[in-house]
Amino acid sequence: MAKTPKPQDAAASVKRLSTYRPLLDGAVFVLGLLGILVVVHLWIQSGRGFDRGCFGFTNPAEVTTAVDCEAVTASDAGNMFGVSNILWGLLFYVGLTGLGFLVAAAKSGGVGTWKKVRAAAIGIGFVYSLYLVYIQYFQLGQFCRLCLISASIVAILFLLSAYDWTSSPKVTSGPKPRPVGKFSALAVATLVLAGADVMYFRSLPEAEAQPGQMTELPANADGVGECIYDPEKPTVENYLDMVSFSDPSRGSPEAPVTVIEFFDPNCPHCATLHPIMEAVVEQYGDEARVVWRPFVLWQFSIPQVEALYIAAQEGKFFEMMEEQFARQRQGGIPVDELVEVAHSIGMDGPLTRTRLERGLYRNIIMRQRQHAIDAGVNSVPAIMINGRFVHRSSRSVECLGTLIEAAGA
Repeated sequence: MAKTPKPQDAAASVKRLSTYRPLLDGAVFVLGLLGILVVVHLWIQSGRGFDRGCFGFTNPAEVTTAVDCEAVTASDAGNMFGVSNILWGLLFYVGLTGLGFLVAAAKSGGVGTWKKVRAAAIGIGFVYSLYLVYIQYFQLGQFCRLCLISASIVAILFLLSAYDWTSSPKVTSGPKPRPVGKFSALAVATLVLAGADVMYFRSLPEAEAQPGQMTELPANADGVGECIYDPEKPTVENYLDMVSFSDPSRGSPEAPVTVIEFFDPNCPHCATLHPIMEAVVEQYGDEARVVWRPFVLWQFSIPQVEALYIAAQEGKFFEMMEEQFARQRQGGIPVDELVEVAHSIGMDGPLTRTRLERGLYRNIIMRQRQHAIDAGVNSVPAIMINGRFVHRSSRSVECLGTLIEAAGA
């Protein structure tokens, strides 16, 4: 029979949290600062499209095989409530260091209050980190190294918080020194390091990994020369079932080759790929039909994809897509602005608003999204040629053209 906790046990736990511990509380503060540096670095590399790998120091010639961070941050697991996990992580660590200041500066009676808030925040962060690791391992099959470092920091914070809750501090005479000044100096040093990180990578040109630079290809890669398909994804035999006559497309409808690009209008990498796909159509349009298929990554992308469907009905799909790419921002484009875009490209603005508010295409959007997931799409952009996914190293005009010619031979 389980024992009922004694009142004195609960009182002892409260007393433990009410005690300032220089080493433990200092370690929590330092780990919070370390977390800020990790998240800022992840933000920098994400903004660069991980052109030099997850950490930003990989030789550009070897980046073609380093797809894990991009795949994770661009997936559904990369955001919560429509907000990027990178921003959530930064808020978490900044809040944690702020609580560290409050713990260090509080009088004896206030230490316990701030420690309880800090312990609750760490507990929530730990649970969410476990969820993200689960998603990476069991659903995506890809790992973000910087994300795993952050998860490790949160795990250590959780262990320290648990130790703080369960162990009794050593009794010493007199009040313990509060290192508020040292904490301030460490915080300033962290800001300087984060700023230096930003400035350094801003000074570097974007590294384009060229197929001819690759030093190593996946062992079971298939394609033409160094232009390869993704060996990790199976061939989709019924790929033509994913395309209908009404889908926005360019090129020859009678061509033996069908190219499908899966994209999200808020995906920066999709916007970067768009000029490449336009060039592919211009050079190889007689040999292939290129189809654009939206794949929503974020909840806030749904109205934008609906606007694309509405524009497609009026023959304005590509104008709407290009405008959405040009206006990309965190959190997506609001409905009012989508209506303005519709008007600017020659559509009926009020009618567009009415259709968006009715949500006529939402079921279709989510159904097509599930079909894409079933086919093997877990991040965007993704390009499929006659049912075979192109490796990210081969998303160039030259390689896509080479694969199109080989598929149509």
